[in-house]
Amino acid sequence: LGAGTAINWDRPGLTLELLRALGARLEVNLEISRYPWKRGLYLVETGEADGIFHASYKPERERIGVYPKTADGAVDPSRAIFTQAYFLHVLRGSPVRWDGTTITGLGDAAVGATAGYSIVADLERMGVTVETGKIQGINLNKLVAGRIAAYAELENMAAAAIASDPAAYGEVVKLEPALISKPYYLLLSHAFVERDPALAAAVFDTIAKINADPAFQARASVYASGA
Repeated sequence: LGAGTAINWDRPGLTLELLRALGARLEVNLEISRYPWKRGLYLVETGEADGIFHASYKPERERIGVYPKTADGAVDPSRAIFTQAYFLHVLRGSPVRWDGTTITGLGDAAVGATAGYSIVADLERMGVTVETGKIQGINLNKLVAGRIAAYAELENMAAAAIASDPAAYGEVVKLEPALISKPYYLLLSHAFVERDPALAAAVFDTIAKINADPAFQARASVYASGA
């Protein structure tokens, strides 16, 4: 949760709580830094960072880093950080519609998305023109200003950004159903996995164990309730 470089460790967000628990269980010190998504991917690719979250699976990202895999080499969703969905957001009263298969009512306007996010390619495969922005606030501002007809974003990311400024974004609504739902992973750098493959495997295994822990599930419920 949050923006900028500072992290509020009293309420850091559920994934950082998971990673904090992971560090404690594996007795490793984790240094967490917030970067724009595309910059973070570059740091992982070059080995300047050991991992990045949250990464959905894209075949081309295997050049950048390593996903948890099953014994037969398939990506392993049981060791994902979580599964979440992208939704299409529009202004109240918009003619844009999504029926689970096709987006209509766009006219000649584009759909906004965050630069580097996997939904960009998903939308382009639907034949939709996509205009990217660096962060959620930029995309929401474009939507409110009428520069884009709709905005495709991860449900929790959009909800947090909208809640941060109800006066500005109070007319933004979410269309059902979800555009797409997919698992999201901690993507580890090739350099890190090659340097310590046993620790890398332990990291992926421990993520699954923490997600199954009733104490962590209770913590997730606290966030979900907005408490």
